[in-house]
Amino acid sequence: MPTPSTANTEPGFGPRSREIFRTVVTDRFADRPAPAHAELLFADAPFGSDREFLGDFYNEILHQDTCNEHTHEGVPLLAVLAADDRVPPRERMSLVSLLFSIATVTERHEAECWPQTHPHANPAGEERSRASVEAALPKLLARWETECVTVRLALAAIAAAFPAAGASQDLLPSLRTLAGQYPGWTLPGDYVRLAGTITVGKRENVLTAVEALTSQNWSPTVRSASLTVRALHLLDQMLSQLRATAKTQDP
Repeated sequence: MPTPSTANTEPGFGPRSREIFRTVVTDRFADRPAPAHAELLFADAPFGSDREFLGDFYNEILHQDTCNEHTHEGVPLLAVLAADDRVPPRERMSLVSLLFSIATVTERHEAECWPQTHPHANPAGEERSRASVEAALPKLLARWETECVTVRLALAAIAAAFPAAGASQDLLPSLRTLAGQYPGWTLPGDYVRLAGTITVGKRENVLTAVEALTSQNWSPTVRSASLTVRALHLLDQMLSQLRATAKTQDP
């Protein structure tokens, strides 16, 4: 695979997002091999737009929303990009959201397929991938105070995906502060409050929140599925809508 030291890294080489990603990876992996998934950044594959490049790049890591035996290897690459201010905020939001998706593949698929098993389930790959995201969690959440609200919304989901982690518990006061900036019955407010409720982990409060929200506008899961599965499935739907709204606000 082409490496940061041998590949074309001059400005103007393809979509802008690819140029930025390549620059970040060249800097951050200067003293160690870049993950294999970085190949798409440095190969001469043509892309007509940022959307085309990003779709292919993200799909290389989380292929059609399923983990494989190599997904976990791409997590450090995503985490490096998500924590670099040269990457635009809304794309950092997408990167953190993708990490949330990787960490919650098992739960989200269970919600969608219950009581059957997802046809492309890969328990070993999903477990390794989740562990890789958890390893990146402290550094990601440590950026909370310097991040814009767009990225904070995605970070809230990452914290909720690992409620027992010390970094997630430490974030609870900040989640409460952010929730207080939004009135009740608004999407951002409901979303941040749900993320905080999941992170606190009191079953009765999580159940109340999930029941109340899914009775409004969100696709419910069957009640026989576990509460964690139902809560993360709901949080994923809300984050997807927030990302869609953020994209419409791009200049």
